[in-house]
Amino acid sequence: MNPQSQMLAALISKSLNLGPEWTVVDVEMRECDPEPDELHVYVERTPGHALKCPKCGAMHGAYDTRKRTWRHLDIWQYKTYIHCEVPRLDCGDGKPVTAEVPWAAPDAKHFTALFEAQVLVMAMSSMPVAGIAGVVREHDTRIWAMLGRIVSKAHAEADFSGVTDVGVDETARRRGHNYLTSFVDLDGERVMVCALGRDAGTVAEFARELEAHGGDPGAVAVVTCDLSPAFAKGVAEHLPNAERVADRFHVIQLATRQLDKVRAAEAKESKEKRALLSRTKYIWLKNESSLTEGQAERKRSLAKEHLKTSRACAMKEALQAVYECGTREEAESELDALCSWIMHSNVPQMKAVAKTIRENKAEILNYFDHRLTNAVLEGMNSVIQSAKRQARGFSNLEYFKTIIYLKLGKLHFPQLPACATH
Repeated sequence: MNPQSQMLAALISKSLNLGPEWTVVDVEMRECDPEPDELHVYVERTPGHALKCPKCGAMHGAYDTRKRTWRHLDIWQYKTYIHCEVPRLDCGDGKPVTAEVPWAAPDAKHFTALFEAQVLVMAMSSMPVAGIAGVVREHDTRIWAMLGRIVSKAHAEADFSGVTDVGVDETARRRGHNYLTSFVDLDGERVMVCALGRDAGTVAEFARELEAHGGDPGAVAVVTCDLSPAFAKGVAEHLPNAERVADRFHVIQLATRQLDKVRAAEAKESKEKRALLSRTKYIWLKNESSLTEGQAERKRSLAKEHLKTSRACAMKEALQAVYECGTREEAESELDALCSWIMHSNVPQMKAVAKTIRENKAEILNYFDHRLTNAVLEGMNSVIQSAKRQARGFSNLEYFKTIIYLKLGKLHFPQLPACATH
């Protein structure tokens, strides 16, 4: 090597954390016209040096070698590749063992550890994978494969012991398409398991994963979720000691959706009502505290018109007020009175709400024993929706799971300290 190559080889040797058993033997600048030039670094085992066997831990000589290539961090904006004839060690049991190299993880097929750390940090900073692929000049399928391997390994090592309070919610990879159900540790505020679908089978999968990660399905005391019968069945079968708490947001959402149906139906009854209810959708759907002064004034004015929509809105607000009760008994009394009012009203859409409340009254009232909601999940869902918008949806559900675990799983990635120091 010429002096310039020798100096570059020394710098690369230091950045790759090479010990005396490895030597940079050549550095080549390769012309790739019309593509940008590439930098190729060749590393070999230093003659006479034994290597530590990853299987038995003893030092062994080389049995034979296999050619390998890894993409490294760009040097001087050139795509950089590390080449090495990796030794296979004579472990003594008749089966040669491939030696580990200091610049790449044992299960890394294409990239060095520093390259993977750079991509991991970019992905965790909310950069979409398509954008990352453009920046690092790699195909996005290889970036997805890398992230999937890293995240799967970190998730496999996650500890779910001591989990007792669990939140459940589902999200679609695209609007109206396949669903993923997320199971969240409410105390640790982390996604533990993502399961395909939104039925009782997802709860069974969660119970298996919980046990595989050191948790105990029998120790789960509370599960907060929507009013889905499928979730209710799954919790009863696979989390036998858990009380199901109907999530406050989803209960009120039932009334909010029916309220909007009342408004839409009433607006069709006559020209006068259509004029009164024109452009009022969010006046009824928003909380009173969120209304502007003008919206609040119009709402008070419309309340004098004896509209069904106004009565339906009062019913929704009464349901919200139930959650201000101090005890389960007080809430039960208020809930019974509300259901009686709704069932004796002439607002048929809201009667479906009262029926659902009565069918799920125990789960709704369990809130007042535990005071747990899916508020943590709603915050997480905003992160998931942001990721979906950036990616313009996910064509592959495994990619979707990878992003959820990466952003919300609170996983441990040993690659990150290496990235922080380079």
